[in-house]
Amino acid sequence: MARTLNRTEFVETINASKDRVWEVLFTQYGDIHIHNPTMVSSTYMNGATQGGMDVVRHCKFNEKLFLDEKINEVNGTDSFSIAVVSHNLPMVKHMSATHELTALSDRQTQLRMISFNSFSPSFMKYLMRGQMTKSLRKHLFGLKYFAETGQVVTIADYDDVYQSYTAAAV
Repeated sequence: MARTLNRTEFVETINASKDRVWEVLFTQYGDIHIHNPTMVSSTYMNGATQGGMDVVRHCKFNEKLFLDEKINEVNGTDSFSIAVVSHNLPMVKHMSATHELTALSDRQTQLRMISFNSFSPSFMKYLMRGQMTKSLRKHLFGLKYFAETGQVVTIADYDDVYQSYTAAAV
């Protein structure tokens, strides 16, 4: 019997062209740490130098925790899916995500990210939901901020950058 995965969906409007968002999210796939403040580093694996089908990146959250993610589906510049192929995250059994991009105008893109996960033991989904949601929201804000400004946000300055940037947008 197949196990049902937990599904969470996020939608972010980014004030940048679809090409720019695709470049940051897909073409620069192995450099996710530049726009994900929850990661300290990321690198391409197996000799890859940019995103593409079957490309794997190694992501470090700190000196101990890591995950390796592989692009396993690409649909032009409209969407791509990734799956975690290796990790040492406690109690996480499965993680994957799909990113869908829609141009709203020449200078605005909607990113829809659908995250799938499971845990062992399964009740951990209730304990981990908030932490994983917070981490993914930080990533999506970091992506938005980087795509719009070209500037990096780190975990150290995340709160200040988030508050000032979202206040300026109001």
